Amino acid sequence: MWVLFVGVVVVLLVFAIAAFAIGRETHRLDAMPPAPSFELVYAVDWIAERLPEEISAQITYEDVRDIIDWHLQELAEHGVKQSAGAKDGELVVMDDSAAIDFVMYRALAEGREFTPNEVKAVLDGELAYLEAIGAVGPEADSTLGSSTDTN
Repeated sequence: MWVLFVGVVVVLLVFAIAAFAIGRETHRLDAMPPAPSFELVYAVDWIAERLPEEISAQITYEDVRDIIDWHLQELAEHGVKQSAGAKDGELVVMDDSAAIDFVMYRALAEGREFTPNEVKAVLDGELAYLEAIGAVGPEADSTLGSSTDTN
């Protein structure tokens, strides 16, 4: 009988400790804003829909995706981490003209050609998207970048 009583007390004690720990972590995580999530599919749609008319008449959604992908590769080559945006705690400063040149070089290497204005418009749209999801700049718009977004 004594063993049964001790067993029940131990089980209840373990349950209480687990419930407290889970509750504390749930409350802590609930208080934190969601981390921005860059999803290429949503980014391409968002950026392509907001390009100036003269640019969107010249390039396709596939072109937008490739330009963004090449730019992300360039950022990775410069040490920009996907999760933090900084290299070893240091600020990484990127030159717009260098980014445009890199993307245009990559396009030419694949037998494709874009004007500097087309590339700049897409990269400006990429920055606007990053600002909109809260990856850079002010607080995020919670409706962007989610799997339920229809835009």
